[in-house]
Amino acid sequence: MNTDLHAYFFQRRWPNGFECPNCGFGMFYTIRTRRLPLYQCGLCKHQTTVTAGTVMHRSRTPLEKWAAAMDLLASEAGVNAAELAASIGVAHSTAWAILRKLRAAISEIEGSTLLRGSVQAAVCWLAPGYLFLSTSHKRYRKERIVLIGGSVDDGGVPHALKLTLVDDELLEPGTKELAREGIPAAFGNIAVPFANTALLIGKRLVQSALPTRFKEAERWLLRKFHGIGTKYLQSYLHEYCYRWNIAARGACPRTEWARLFFRTQAVV
Repeated sequence: MNTDLHAYFFQRRWPNGFECPNCGFGMFYTIRTRRLPLYQCGLCKHQTTVTAGTVMHRSRTPLEKWAAAMDLLASEAGVNAAELAASIGVAHSTAWAILRKLRAAISEIEGSTLLRGSVQAAVCWLAPGYLFLSTSHKRYRKERIVLIGGSVDDGGVPHALKLTLVDDELLEPGTKELAREGIPAAFGNIAVPFANTALLIGKRLVQSALPTRFKEAERWLLRKFHGIGTKYLQSYLHEYCYRWNIAARGACPRTEWARLFFRTQAVV
């Protein structure tokens, strides 16, 4: 086992020193009879590892490959399962499982983070390529309606972004328009209750940066993943926003992705 890498994982798992996940006690004993060392709490005797309770929980994938995945995801603008499998040397099914676990963790973050301040939003849609005559009003069965929202500055430039699928019951029947009674619920999915919100239509929408941001997300989905079915679409929209918001904050991608790897395990 690479001791330097394990030390890095230990520091990331417990940046302020070991803390028993069961009782919070700080002293431990090390048991080295397994592939990954076990840390046994000196008080309650609970045993744990550097990956227990994270997205890497019970994974048979070596730490070296998880570290390589972390580097790749932080350095690229998006990675699909085939690319990840080829890059770190795992089966396609393993790469897909890794990405699914990470997107579940991302969805926990993005799903619980709401926009604040001055918030603008617009209704957009994703349509299959064969719908050449897609209109701005009539909705086709295969189209997926998305609400894009952004916390904007005084010039209308977004500095935080959210993309969320719109439930059918919030729309006017047969259209892509939010029903009047559906607007509060739609905004409740993207912004805090006291935000200054505005739904953009007409000239204000044309002049807004939001349609451009949405087209960038759409191109990212098509270029990296060749389109996504409805079942997993929201998790990919969350990933796009996670990446976009990291860049908008000027945060270090590797630091943010490392934090993601060591978050409490997401249920998938």
